[in-house]
Amino acid sequence: MSSLKISNSRIFGGSGWNRPTWTDCLLIEDGAILAVGSSEIKEVRSEPVENIDLEGALVLPGLCDAHLHLTAGGRSLRIPDLEGLDQVGLLDALRSYADTRVNSSDAWIKALNWEPWRCGLNAELLDRTLPRKRVIVFTRDLHSCCCSTAALAAAGIGSDTPDPPGGMVERNPDGSPTGILREAALGLIHEITSTPTPNEIERAILEAQDYIVSLGLTAVGEVLETGYEQVYRRLDEENRLKIDIDAWLRIDDWDAGSQPPAEGRRFRLNTLKLFLDGAMGSHTAAMNRPYRDVPDSRGVLFYSDDEILSLVKPAVEMGWRLAIHAIGDRAVGQACRILSQLPPAASGRHRVEHVQVLPEGGVEILAGCGAVASIQPVHLIDDQRWMPERIGEERWRRSFVWRSLWQAGIPMALGSDWPVASPNPCLNLHVAINRRGFHESPGKYFNPGEGLPPFIAVRAATHGWATAAGSTDSRGAVATGKNADLTVVSGVSDDLGDWSKAKIEMTVSRGEVVYRL
Repeated sequence: MSSLKISNSRIFGGSGWNRPTWTDCLLIEDGAILAVGSSEIKEVRSEPVENIDLEGALVLPGLCDAHLHLTAGGRSLRIPDLEGLDQVGLLDALRSYADTRVNSSDAWIKALNWEPWRCGLNAELLDRTLPRKRVIVFTRDLHSCCCSTAALAAAGIGSDTPDPPGGMVERNPDGSPTGILREAALGLIHEITSTPTPNEIERAILEAQDYIVSLGLTAVGEVLETGYEQVYRRLDEENRLKIDIDAWLRIDDWDAGSQPPAEGRRFRLNTLKLFLDGAMGSHTAAMNRPYRDVPDSRGVLFYSDDEILSLVKPAVEMGWRLAIHAIGDRAVGQACRILSQLPPAASGRHRVEHVQVLPEGGVEILAGCGAVASIQPVHLIDDQRWMPERIGEERWRRSFVWRSLWQAGIPMALGSDWPVASPNPCLNLHVAINRRGFHESPGKYFNPGEGLPPFIAVRAATHGWATAAGSTDSRGAVATGKNADLTVVSGVSDDLGDWSKAKIEMTVSRGEVVYRL
């Protein structure tokens, strides 16, 4: 049997949503936690084992990201990240990237994380920067993009192109496209961009995996695109996955009759993803009242209640659980109404993704539907700079209300939505607790009273993932009998409130050290 002892550490023990019980050592055998604490270890093992002295470092249950796009994140490591750039910096980044691709066989130039509130963009600007090139620049929320004229022409998008259901082709006064595509209209461009091969998908998964285990992550929730499931299953069968993958299928890709397939060693697929609205940055999050800065818009609500029920009720009866995207208060209210009419998930919990703006009385409404609130604290860093002006202070006070959710007994799971935002779990925890990023001063609207207690933030990043995924029997806590999934961190304050100096020392996945500083 393979055995490993971790000693001289500060172990965040205990389980559930309870305060931690602290101890200094644990014993791992064959990928599971055999004993926690000196007295337990003495009872089960006396002979020598491999020992790792952590010199006082903090040992957490393996940190998890409940909502990201692993493969897209892997691909994003190879293309420009435009976060924080003004128009001059953004266009310079595109030129520099294009210069490196002179001999590339891929005719498309793509970039991520354009922030429209920092700078405007249209096809004309892209054409002047990169003449005759097929350029697509995605907004930070991935719900909109800006295309060059060559890209629009390749997709057949012109003055006569109708808006697809649930989407919009933004137009100039003469009817010609500006280059901006919103929501479902992105599908017009996705249809003709190069489709990754299985080898390219594999490379993206493995590169992303190496990156996130270096950040201390041991499990993720992943939205599958066409062709990805087969690659993940092959990697799982070949024992090349170092993390647990809780995969989701878009409900439009479900065959409307099958049950969830059998689970693999690391890969499972029993969740269906459903979008109710868009995103705040694109003015497509569904609101009960108009946006302050666009008074003729309340965003986009994609379905009526009856349409949703006809989609999801058969799925839940077949054993699927739901992950429902809802950002605006109108969409969050609809998600809660729908879930209140459905039976519980066969395993784990149904979940509402993002829940950024709650309707009036929304905490109680959400508590009543039994869902997990899947939140992405890291989004608050930027959103608190511009959202209050967009929706007004009254609705802002109902936004990102994490402490209120916890106090109402609503289970939470922390995620990042990478590559929309950083997947660094230490940053995510810091924001969940402090309502601001590392070394930032409090903003005008940062609302400190809605920060989470540090131990609850850690539980949401560990036990919260396991609760949503139906894995509390095997992970989410440092406790005897659980899988040995651990994140070892130094530099965290003693009260677990300040993560600005945190450093990942080691990531352990099922007893295997998969990353070590």
